[in-house]
Amino acid sequence: MPPVRLASREELTAAARVAPLLRAAQNLAGWAGKDRAVTGSGDLTTTDAAEAAGTLDLSLDEIHAAWAIAIGTAMVAVEADQAGPGERFGVLGEARPDDALDLWLAALETVLGLENLDGLTTALYTAGRPVRLDALFEAYAAAVGAMTEPASAASPEAPDGALSPRLEPGLELLADLGVVELGADSDDADEAGLTVTLSPIGLWAVRDRLQQRGWRVPVLGGSADGGAAGVLAVLADYDAEDGEAEIAAWLARRNAEQAAEELTEAASQGSPGLRGAAFAVMDRVGAAAVPTVRRALANPVLRPHAAVWLREHGEEAGLSREDSAWLLVDLGAGLLEEAAPEDVVAELLPDLPPHAQAELVAGLWRVEHPAVTELLTTLSDHHPEPDVAKAARKAAFKARSRL
Repeated sequence: MPPVRLASREELTAAARVAPLLRAAQNLAGWAGKDRAVTGSGDLTTTDAAEAAGTLDLSLDEIHAAWAIAIGTAMVAVEADQAGPGERFGVLGEARPDDALDLWLAALETVLGLENLDGLTTALYTAGRPVRLDALFEAYAAAVGAMTEPASAASPEAPDGALSPRLEPGLELLADLGVVELGADSDDADEAGLTVTLSPIGLWAVRDRLQQRGWRVPVLGGSADGGAAGVLAVLADYDAEDGEAEIAAWLARRNAEQAAEELTEAASQGSPGLRGAAFAVMDRVGAAAVPTVRRALANPVLRPHAAVWLREHGEEAGLSREDSAWLLVDLGAGLLEEAAPEDVVAELLPDLPPHAQAELVAGLWRVEHPAVTELLTTLSDHHPEPDVAKAARKAAFKARSRL
């Protein structure tokens, strides 16, 4: 899932309080009053629904949706064949912020259940941007297929790429509850150019639902108050601009010395990829990190990284041939955590001629690194130069034999 930026609690509460469908549910609950006769299934009678529609200036579809929300949020309580005020009647206008948001979330749960819209909201969240209506059905169908608890099978696609009629009522409900916002594609003025995207409160709510299901749903700035390991772990999910913003937010919460200590601690306990990220972030700390990095020279796992970092920042630090070889393996292992093997091969030794690469690779089997065999196997399987691949294959065999 793409990283998202969440609105403030105040903005979310304000959006919940003004959601048209939630306010309609509140108004309908007030109109119904006490001892309102209902059908055996708890619905308004046909006569009452028509009267309420006229009084509240709503359509019959809106009345039925608002009544379902009034019951789902406990604004209305139904007992036997009568309805009356529920325990949360009046909460929308009077409640504390968390109560208003809880009420809105209960309304969302009801709306998602009315039209089975989890797939649609997941599709919009995954897109991370406005989606044209003529492409929404395809995104919805893909999301339904990826759901942990799939929605019912999607109906056949509407002709000419139009929005499936099955999605239209649900999309209207989501818009009326403030979950989505409708817009227009600036390059297309006709109806097919209309777009839909999650609103700030919709984004917040869908993210919470996905997180509860075990999805990885990063939040921009969400790691700023945590340790270094947390901010380093999420950087792989971000583009360069968002990653810089995340690092800046994290650094702003601590002084330079504290940041350097946290980064070296995380690097000493983390994976190869996390070590590389830690020393990259250390660049933002600058000269204030020098004493901490110098102390890291005493740690065998950190020594090669620390020595290179110090030398790049104008400090003296010894770097043996063994350290350089270990660092090469560690960097390669870090790349393999995120990149395809062929991309790792292309990036690992870009400036050396093939014969020099083959000579270097041939000696890597001596490196005491847990990932050396995996890296050598990757080089043997994906390196485009036959001599380098052959050297890697022999070195991988020697590394395995040593174990």
